[in-house]
Amino acid sequence: MTSMNRRDALAVLIGLSGALSFAFDTAAHSEEDRLAIKGYDPVAYFTEAKPMIGDPQYQYELDGALYRFASTLHLDLFKADPDRYLPQYQNWCTAALSRGYRLVADPNNWVIHEGRLYVFGGPAGPGKFAADPAVMVSNADANYPRLPDLPKWPPQ
Repeated sequence: MTSMNRRDALAVLIGLSGALSFAFDTAAHSEEDRLAIKGYDPVAYFTEAKPMIGDPQYQYELDGALYRFASTLHLDLFKADPDRYLPQYQNWCTAALSRGYRLVADPNNWVIHEGRLYVFGGPAGPGKFAADPAVMVSNADANYPRLPDLPKWPPQ
C-alpha cells in the first residue's frame, strides 16, 4: 500500500509540474502576443530615424498592447503623446492591408509619412508606399476596420 501512495504522489507531482510549465508558457506567449511591433521602440523611428529594439524594463501597456522603449526618455515621450508615435494599423503591414490582406509587419521595413509611422511586411513595402502613399493609406484605412475578417497574406 505504501508503494501505491508513492506512485500516486509521484503522479500528482508530475501532473503539477506539467500544469505549471503550461501556465508559464501561456504567460510568456501571452506577453509575446501582446508585444507591439515585435518589441521595437516606436519613438526611436522619430527621434533616431531608425528602428531600435526596446528594453523590457521600459515597457508601457496601452489598449492591451505592450510597447517597449530603448530609454526612459522615449517612454516618457510616448506617455505624453502616444498618438504621435503609434504605428498606423498596429502590427500590420500597410501594403498588405491596402490590398485587403493581413500580414504581420517587420519593424525593420518602415516609413514616416506626414508625421505617421507605417510598417511593412517586407523590404519592398516602403517603395510601393512611396509610389502612391495617398492611395495606399486610403485603401488601408478602408480595410482596417475589417481586419479580423481579412484573409492572411500570402493567399492560400
